[in-house]
Amino acid sequence: MKPAFDFHPDAQAEFAAEVAWYDDREVGVGGRFAESVRAAVDAAVEDPEAWARWQGWDAEPVVRSKGVAGFPYRVVYYVEDRLLVIVAVAHAKRRPGYWRDRVSP
Repeated sequence: MKPAFDFHPDAQAEFAAEVAWYDDREVGVGGRFAESVRAAVDAAVEDPEAWARWQGWDAEPVVRSKGVAGFPYRVVYYVEDRLLVIVAVAHAKRRPGYWRDRVSP
């Protein structure tokens, strides 16, 4: 059985903000971004251990990330009790690790 998924509230808010930001620049880009994020989430749900551990993260739970195709973002997540918890939809080059306090020990 595949795990279900849920967004940390802060991750959900930043995801919505990024979709809006892209749509403000060009109509339709926000939708493409949302589709790419959803594809990354689906891939992580399908095989959560397939994606790399977050470099330098050596605590439990194991944090991993999956790139978002076509955009400089990563879906950052961990699995707890068959639930894939998305802690960030993070820009790949900005504020590395800002989401760390969202991970339940």
